[in-house]
Amino acid sequence: MPPVDDLKVEAFQMFGRLAAKAGLAAETYVCGAEWIKHDQNQRQIVQRYDGRDSAAVVLKYVARPADTDGFTAMLGAHQAACDALDAIPAYTVPQILAADSEAQAYLMRFAKGDTFLDLCRQTDDHAPLLRRAGGWLAAFHGATVQGTRPFQPHFMVNHLQRLVARVESGQRRINGKQRFAAYVDRIADYAPQAQGHAGSIAAKHGDLNGLNLVMSVDETAAFDFSATTPSPVGYDIARLLQSYTQMAGDLDALPKGYAVPPAAWEAFFQGYTLVPPDDPTVQFLTRVQILTDWNRIQEHASLANVMRFERIKKIARQAFA
Repeated sequence: MPPVDDLKVEAFQMFGRLAAKAGLAAETYVCGAEWIKHDQNQRQIVQRYDGRDSAAVVLKYVARPADTDGFTAMLGAHQAACDALDAIPAYTVPQILAADSEAQAYLMRFAKGDTFLDLCRQTDDHAPLLRRAGGWLAAFHGATVQGTRPFQPHFMVNHLQRLVARVESGQRRINGKQRFAAYVDRIADYAPQAQGHAGSIAAKHGDLNGLNLVMSVDETAAFDFSATTPSPVGYDIARLLQSYTQMAGDLDALPKGYAVPPAAWEAFFQGYTLVPPDDPTVQFLTRVQILTDWNRIQEHASLANVMRFERIKKIARQAFA
């Protein structure tokens, strides 16, 4: 595996190329912060460059995995979201200044503020932050809504059942496989209420977790889009609320039968007004998200993920009680 220092050198060279493409003087910028993912599956870097006389910009460079079609689609989704929220000052998507799909890199404006997750960890009162998160997502979905479509939960039920079959055959390794399989059996119990519900369809962020939402005093911004096709709005809601619950939520305030602490759920839906808090598709997909995260977290062995997995197991026990 190439060393991390090589990745930093590649990123610095990429910044110079994209800065020139964007009409920026690269020599007037210095790297002020960076975030790196470097393992057998991913090799990518995000850097903030601070300008001497200009606003800061952010470089994202993905060296691995190689998927130029997917990267191009992601750029398109980001730009479409930026255009959709162009007239809503409080809810934004940073403008892309230059991009190279073949090299899997882009340069965008820096969104000031702290991540939603960091802000939640800095205060005991998460309600204002959840309302703002709900507000951003409502603005994004509201600006891209395409009507309603009958919801078909059996697609997700079948997907999870196929996953269990792979685990039982030895094709897929997953920790706590017996409990996981039992929860998959239970997910079908939540499908009838959601079956055929006329759920709202809109553009999908695809990875709206607590680190991809940034808040300053007067602005909330999101980035790292990964979806390109319109989907039920419940997918993004479930992703964000489970990210919050797993990484910052008060699990002592999580009663049996709930996937998200009730106070957090209520606060989020004070900001998110496109569908009501009792929408059955959201209720169903929030539980699906628990099992999706249970499966995916196995792929990245780290202390943080071990701790998160313990929280996921506790959430699942309550949600499927």
